[in-house]
Amino acid sequence: MSGSLSRRAVLAGVGAVAAGAVLPRAAQAASGDPLAEPLGVAISDLGPASQVLNFGNGVRVGNEIWFATRQILPTRVAAYDLTEQRITKTALIPGVPGIWGIDAVGTDVFVSSYSPGLLFRVDTRTLDVTQVLDLRQEVGWNTKASPDGRIFVGTYPSARLWEYDPATGRATDHGRMDPDDTYVRDLVATDTTVYCGIGSHAGLVAYDRATGTRTDILPAELRDRTFGAVCHLAGDHLVVGISPTAEILVIDTRDTSRYQILKTPDDSFVVGITSRDDEVFYTTRPSGSLYRFRLGDSTPTLVGVPVAEASNVRLGFLDDGRLWAVQSAGGILYDLDTRTTEALDMSSPDLAPTPERPMSLCHAGDRIVVGGTLGVQVVSTEVTPAFPTFRVPFGGEAKDMEAHGGVVHMGVYTLARYLTMPADGRAVTEVARVDAAQEQTRPTSVTVDPRRGLVLMSTEPDYGRWEGALNIWDGQRFRSWRGILPDQTVQSVCPDPHGVFLGGSIVNGYGTTPTTTRAKLAYFDYRTERLAWLVEPTEGGVIVDLKLIGRVLVGMTRDGELFALDPRTREVLWRVDVGAVGGKLAVIDDRIFGTDGGRLWTVRVTRHEPTPSVLADGLNQSWFGTPEVVTDGARTLFTTRGLNLIRVDLS
Repeated sequence: MSGSLSRRAVLAGVGAVAAGAVLPRAAQAASGDPLAEPLGVAISDLGPASQVLNFGNGVRVGNEIWFATRQILPTRVAAYDLTEQRITKTALIPGVPGIWGIDAVGTDVFVSSYSPGLLFRVDTRTLDVTQVLDLRQEVGWNTKASPDGRIFVGTYPSARLWEYDPATGRATDHGRMDPDDTYVRDLVATDTTVYCGIGSHAGLVAYDRATGTRTDILPAELRDRTFGAVCHLAGDHLVVGISPTAEILVIDTRDTSRYQILKTPDDSFVVGITSRDDEVFYTTRPSGSLYRFRLGDSTPTLVGVPVAEASNVRLGFLDDGRLWAVQSAGGILYDLDTRTTEALDMSSPDLAPTPERPMSLCHAGDRIVVGGTLGVQVVSTEVTPAFPTFRVPFGGEAKDMEAHGGVVHMGVYTLARYLTMPADGRAVTEVARVDAAQEQTRPTSVTVDPRRGLVLMSTEPDYGRWEGALNIWDGQRFRSWRGILPDQTVQSVCPDPHGVFLGGSIVNGYGTTPTTTRAKLAYFDYRTERLAWLVEPTEGGVIVDLKLIGRVLVGMTRDGELFALDPRTREVLWRVDVGAVGGKLAVIDDRIFGTDGGRLWTVRVTRHEPTPSVLADGLNQSWFGTPEVVTDGARTLFTTRGLNLIRVDLS
């Protein structure tokens, strides 16, 4: 074994690199290797990696529908005037990447943000924005007003309930609504009670505003679900959408032992609920369906599919009886009599598609495919673009991608879906989903095993669930091995002639508490369909990527440790620090390239401990997930600086 197994920070730094700058070319090593250390680089800016217009919630205030953006920068709220039929107002919400919760008291709109969790007041007449509360949480998931004009906010990750009184400015932390869970996913308030939908293990808490008493009123037959996800009051009845089964729970608030459960066929999530009199309407995901039932009915009726695959996150009625809905891409009006849908015109100088934090990258010939919200962006690899940048929309988020044989293979959240797109195409096809019985939702890695014609996709389980899976697509169906890594999610995969290396994560479904402390590394043998071996090669908790370089397997952990293993003997050869954050790796010959969010680095892989070198600094990357580098496999890398895609040519 070469060197010490203790982690050491050994990066040799360089200064920040401006667009188009060229670092001096270094003398090549005596071996003649054109990529021998140190390397020079030329960096070219290719413009925004991904741009989109994305909304997370909305509320009607008089003749205006107020929309709140998420996952794009800067964060804004915007008013659509129903008379003028256009966006007439926008206001900037500072210092946060997006908004989840929104409601109104009088002419003031209140919004709750994520990362950090804050509460803001927006005066809809003057457009003044004021931060009124620090929730001391990562996310303010939902914001609802009570009839007496108080604002209630539910949070993640400690499932707290906050109350804010706009009249006095007083804020009250009512504490955790569930001591063992992480989300107040949604809530609704009366003069006496706040009803809180709990996750990631489903609960439904009735919080007495006068006494502070908490009573869980979720029926026993729903205890194995993940969320009480959407809450709405229809008169004296509480209507709750249950995940991940798209069931509707209707509880009589006068006697909570009286309830009904309505089944929704062939869908997974209830995303929006509204009502008029005793008639309740709700929308589901991923189908985008709209359903209706009357209180007392035992089954819902399908009204239609206003926008296929859409997520209608907020619903309400206009005075003329039409439904309005906030979608991720904007808003719609739906006429229940004619079954027709009208898309709202969201165009505005302040609401043009805006750079978002990318989720994944893929090099596909003459283009880079960038995964984002509601689709992928396709960007030319050339400094002088060979074609204009364009977007391919679809429901979901491409968490990982790989191009092979002229096809881009995508692992898409939610529902652990596998999509493909011709590398030169403009449309995606859903090929398959992991069987719902496996309870998987978020792909973590996708790769193609060209020797056997297989697509390998690792996934993590649904919220509150345990055991991720290795999923293998053989051209006809997915076969899944859930729990193949004991008590862990499969985070990364790397094919080998006779099987696949699996990198683990101690994190299971969101909202669970890890039961292990070190990420596992295993080898799954195709011939036996079992693990041939299992080791713990690192102190890190998540192995975000694996690459096989000759006879050395290299792994990258989320906390910035790069390690090498001899897969024949399972001997750990070396471990080195390459930065504060570990990302997905690119390979050219015997070199690994990666980024820690600020620096682009490289090492030459041998059995001996390397000295990493920094190729570029000051990148200030902003990812929605794991930083990533991709390559053409020859002399060019692609990654990001800020929210822009950059091309890095090696010399």
